[in-house]
Amino acid sequence: MIYTVSLITFGLFLSVLSEAEEQNKPEEQSDNASKSRPNILFISVDDLNDWVGCLGGHPQAKTPNIDALARRGVLFEHAYCAAPLCSPSRTAVMTGLSPSTTGIYGNLNWFRDLPKYKDWVTLPQYFRKHGYKAFGGGKLFHQPKGKFSDPSSWDEQYSLGQGTPRPEPSRRYTHGLKEKFSNPILARLIDWEPLEKPKEQSADWRTAAGAAEFLKREHEKPFFLGCGIYLPHLPWHVPKKYFDIHPLDKIQLPQHLSNDIDDVPPGGRRMIGDAAEIIRESGKWREAVQGCLAAGSFADDCVGHVLNALNNSRYRDNTIVVLWGDHGYDICEKTFAKSALWQQTTRTPLIIQLPKGLGGKPFNDNCKRPVSLIDLYPTLIDLCGLPKNQEIEGRSIAPLLSNPQADWPYPALITHSPHWHGSNHAVRSEKFYYIRYNKGGEELYDMSNDSNQLHNLAADSRYAETKKKLRKWIPKKNAPHFRQKKSSGE
Repeated sequence: MIYTVSLITFGLFLSVLSEAEEQNKPEEQSDNASKSRPNILFISVDDLNDWVGCLGGHPQAKTPNIDALARRGVLFEHAYCAAPLCSPSRTAVMTGLSPSTTGIYGNLNWFRDLPKYKDWVTLPQYFRKHGYKAFGGGKLFHQPKGKFSDPSSWDEQYSLGQGTPRPEPSRRYTHGLKEKFSNPILARLIDWEPLEKPKEQSADWRTAAGAAEFLKREHEKPFFLGCGIYLPHLPWHVPKKYFDIHPLDKIQLPQHLSNDIDDVPPGGRRMIGDAAEIIRESGKWREAVQGCLAAGSFADDCVGHVLNALNNSRYRDNTIVVLWGDHGYDICEKTFAKSALWQQTTRTPLIIQLPKGLGGKPFNDNCKRPVSLIDLYPTLIDLCGLPKNQEIEGRSIAPLLSNPQADWPYPALITHSPHWHGSNHAVRSEKFYYIRYNKGGEELYDMSNDSNQLHNLAADSRYAETKKKLRKWIPKKNAPHFRQKKSSGE
């Protein structure tokens, strides 16, 4: 406890100092105050749901490196994405603005194409503005290179690749289901296959290795180091050893209720699709679970490579570590995809480890308060003592780092607005999970008794006041969609 209070006090002191210095040096801070600030190691893992050991989303998840980080830092057990789709979620994290504010709801839209956000200062840019060097590699924005990687956010992009090699054509889609899926994007992506190639030949490992090499070098300024790992995003092509640590005959299937959607309104049913039913009925569900667990273990190995480099570096005691997944993923519990508003697709790992060298002993605990990934931008500003950015949304969760049991009256808001059926929102309070669809359909779950969201309580009159309170957090207005010819589910 003493440790984190001292760090936040340190951040507040630097914030006051910086605000005074801003009057004379608004664009670049390279003075002693800047040099004394903590570094940031910002690790993103694509499509990483709660199937990690420390969150218990699947009892057979093997993620020792992420679990070790959770023991050293604060694990937010109820962290949620701003949107259950890659680009909207990452845009919200990096801009500090919700999808309902920007209108970024799909994967084909880029925030800088909107005149209003053409020159928006992103999270790494804000740190650059205040004396940091920003280095990014892998998938941090929506893509690792090109327009959707936002090159203007970085001083250097050290890795422009993502994922793992594909197997030989004869070893692709051996599950025999590709032609059965109605969604062409999922049909292309849904594949799992062990690779004979070593992990070192994958772009994800090279991204991790690039971050590790960066940590071996001497840097004159504090740094914001972003490392984006693509797996466990589909397809699940990972080296064979990761499949071997999850033997197929030992795989446990998640809970599934055959009549689960009977109490789900039409807005929710439209998000389900046919992939889950096809996989379950074909007898391939166990293989899919194995593939996802294997991909998660591979991603954990990449994360461990970076964390080991940090722990062996000169920056070990003055670097804040943030690990986050951009959203969840449902493996046939309700659907097979992201792009839905249930907990399986919206809950994501979030761990923040504060640096050991800024006072006292490391403090670790789990936080059960609901938080949003959109809170990362203001939180890191707060922790590093930078002047507040008055234009961003979200709120600093630094108080929960000093006391994970502190009162926290704020829920997490999740937005999903596919162009074919308008704006839909979920509100996660500490006890309840409420979903409201654009045409008025509702779902309500008591998460203390029904964490798998099997029993919709929205029609129960006893919860009318609960729904009324949760509904107040839903935006009154939603920014209009970009016009787009098709939707991308990646």
